Amino acid sequence: MQAPRRRLAALVGILLAFTSAPAAAVHRTADGPAVDPATRPDRPVPEQMLERRLERSLRAIVRAGAVGAVARVQGPGRSYALAAGDAALRPRHPAVPGAHFRAASVTKQLTAVLALQLVERGTWSLETTIGDVLPGLWPERSDVTLRQLMSHTSGMPDYLPVLLKRATSTRKLVRTISQRRTDRELVRAARKRAWLFEPGTDIRYSNTNFVVVGMMLKKQTGRPMGTLVRRRVLEPSGMTRSRFATDRRLPRPSLHEYAVIGRKRVDLRRFHPSIFSSAGALVTTARDLNRFHAALSRGALVPPGLVRVMRSVIGHDPEAGLAYGLGSYRYGDPCRAGGVVHGHDGATWGTLTLTFTSPDGRRRVTVAMTGRELVPRPRTDQAFYGFLDQALAATCGRVPRTGGAEASPPPRLPSLGLRLGSQTWVGRGSLTGDG
Repeated sequence: MQAPRRRLAALVGILLAFTSAPAAAVHRTADGPAVDPATRPDRPVPEQMLERRLERSLRAIVRAGAVGAVARVQGPGRSYALAAGDAALRPRHPAVPGAHFRAASVTKQLTAVLALQLVERGTWSLETTIGDVLPGLWPERSDVTLRQLMSHTSGMPDYLPVLLKRATSTRKLVRTISQRRTDRELVRAARKRAWLFEPGTDIRYSNTNFVVVGMMLKKQTGRPMGTLVRRRVLEPSGMTRSRFATDRRLPRPSLHEYAVIGRKRVDLRRFHPSIFSSAGALVTTARDLNRFHAALSRGALVPPGLVRVMRSVIGHDPEAGLAYGLGSYRYGDPCRAGGVVHGHDGATWGTLTLTFTSPDGRRRVTVAMTGRELVPRPRTDQAFYGFLDQALAATCGRVPRTGGAEASPPPRLPSLGLRLGSQTWVGRGSLTGDG
């Protein structure tokens, strides 16, 4: 019994990591060779070189340990649908570009859009408080505003460390994350922790913020989040293969969820998305997330002025390394000196997603993988963000001269405690619903 306990105790600092599996074929489609003149490099890069770079970069994620990965890369006149590795292992199925996956904290972007739609209509303002909508939810903090919740500047503690404090073994972890939970249960768990700071004085990433926004939306509209997301975000965006998950089902084809603890692959098919709720329950595809960015950028979901508000930086989280707005953060754009792209990351215990767009929505990248290894492996972290840098550069016909060094460094994972054995597991993602 001591050896397994020692292995569990070694799980310190969850970073973005993956399992080991051989790379399968890479699938790709292209929609023409045109390059946006505004972003054309001095020396145009041949289309075949861009294709080979993307294929190698996606395979590198699998070589670094992922079970499988999928991506959609789109720019003016060009589009690539890619897959590498496996979607499932028993029985074995190769990953395909259209595979569904759990997008986790990417859901925060959709929840923020729903809230901003009520701001647009005049039902709410960004200064609407918890007490205005749910006066009995957190009485001593009823003056926390919508702006503070969506920018993580509320000081509201995250509920996940409370739920996971008894997950001291792999079996207990799987059992904990497989239980169905209500939003009020999540908030009750958060209330067992101390408030982090006075609202508006600092920033700290917390899933509870967006669970509370979801509860406010349900109370204000009288509709469940699944209905709101479908009618007001998915349908207007043309996201025909996405849903707000309220059960364990994953449509086919999908990236089966695997976590890796030590050298053991753990099947997470029993995972229940209610532990993330409106902070991270979205099931989607790479194509659909790119469609979301296109719809948001053109003002089809909220007016352009509110899109700019959503993407404007409200605070810098030094722990996470994030320049955060309202359910959105910035990442460096290798196509433009000093430029940025907008989006979010998302992680469960088994999957990881990155999805970003240029401000005008013309260049969009989404990549997702399954097989997170829950121990620090910078090699896999580097491979995943390396693909993002290569893919963003490809949208403007460019190859990063230094393997993506022109883009921002990967955000650090915010601290959250999950105890396995005698040590603390630290990380965001599945632990925070986002990565």
